[in-house]
Amino acid sequence: MLNKFAILIAFSLALSPHLFSQTGTIRQVRLTDFDLQSSAVIHASGEELSNPGYKSKEYWFPVKVPSTVLTGLIANGVYPDPYMGLNNMLIPDASDEFNKKYDLEKFSFLPNDPNPWKKPYWYRTTFMVPAADNGRCFQLIFKGVNYRAGVG
Repeated sequence: MLNKFAILIAFSLALSPHLFSQTGTIRQVRLTDFDLQSSAVIHASGEELSNPGYKSKEYWFPVKVPSTVLTGLIANGVYPDPYMGLNNMLIPDASDEFNKKYDLEKFSFLPNDPNPWKKPYWYRTTFMVPAADNGRCFQLIFKGVNYRAGVG
């Protein structure tokens, strides 16, 4: 099975030399400035959010990546530093049972949503592609995805 797979790959690459026809040096651009918001607040689709002209009526938290959602919310003053004193008891948990037991639901920053971790979060940024690179293929590398991600 492995040999057949390797032969198929080699055969398809031999027939498609234009797949690797880009020349020039490889450039990497680090994107660090993103906006963050819960999908409980933002009701736009991924396609809408991916439009460079997208404008939101809702506030998005500015974050530096790599950053978890919680780290981004702490950096924006939504939640206190959980490593100081008993501040972790001022941040809702992912467990509804734990939140009820310790009355942490009241600390959710989402209106009418006692658990701010139930729905996914959006990270959004825009970047410019130089005219000289128009039509070229790009590789997006996401280091530090905490759990899983969908890219639109």
